[in-house]
Amino acid sequence: MTTETPARLREFTFSIHYDRGTDPVMDVFHDHPELTASAIDICTGDRSYVRLHRFQGPRAATDRLEAELDERDHLPRAVGDRPCRGTGTSFSLECTTRRRLIYSYVEEIRACESVQGVVCSHLSTGTVCEVHQREGVESWRLLMRSDENVGLVYDRLAAGLRDGLRFEVGHLGEAVDWPSGGIVDVELPGAQLQAIQEAAASGYYERPREITVEALAEELDVPRSTLSYRLRMAEATLVKRYLERFGDDGE
Repeated sequence: MTTETPARLREFTFSIHYDRGTDPVMDVFHDHPELTASAIDICTGDRSYVRLHRFQGPRAATDRLEAELDERDHLPRAVGDRPCRGTGTSFSLECTTRRRLIYSYVEEIRACESVQGVVCSHLSTGTVCEVHQREGVESWRLLMRSDENVGLVYDRLAAGLRDGLRFEVGHLGEAVDWPSGGIVDVELPGAQLQAIQEAAASGYYERPREITVEALAEELDVPRSTLSYRLRMAEATLVKRYLERFGDDGE
């Protein structure tokens, strides 16, 4: 009896660079270099998709970014000259001082050239888009069952960019190293999860550290001993799970 090896999924990567003043959303990243965002989009039809969008940074930056997204009803952003039209519904799944997670469902996309609109109209339902945003640059990675129409996606995006935007192609090939973590958090108790998220966002794990436990505890309005305990417990859990998963890789 023989088993057939399943075909590998395909991936296509590219980036779009935005000059300052060409896009209100990307201007937030230009103005706040410490602001970062990641999103997962899943095409649910040729004119619809679901998005999980996470961003973190100083509160002024996250507040401003969320306001820009709300103002646009979380619709896709056009890379061409015509603004996007459609229907967007969003729900907040996480909201802390420096971190947000938003679920959006967008449908009836029309009248614009946007990455999601182009991808979902040319590639199969279920195509996944991973995007990272920072300092005026969006880095895209598409995960798809077939790359038959990738040329059409490239042609439309590269040729349809308005002034001030630049398309940079990455690569096309087998998806052999898709990150399993993505934007989904390791399961930690709520208080520990918030503590380690806030610590990371505030620069506690940078070298040198950008904030002390005392200052972070004051910012979060919790006792220093409580915050320190939550961080130690969360760190211990993460290390244990990492070793359980990868500890034997070198043997």
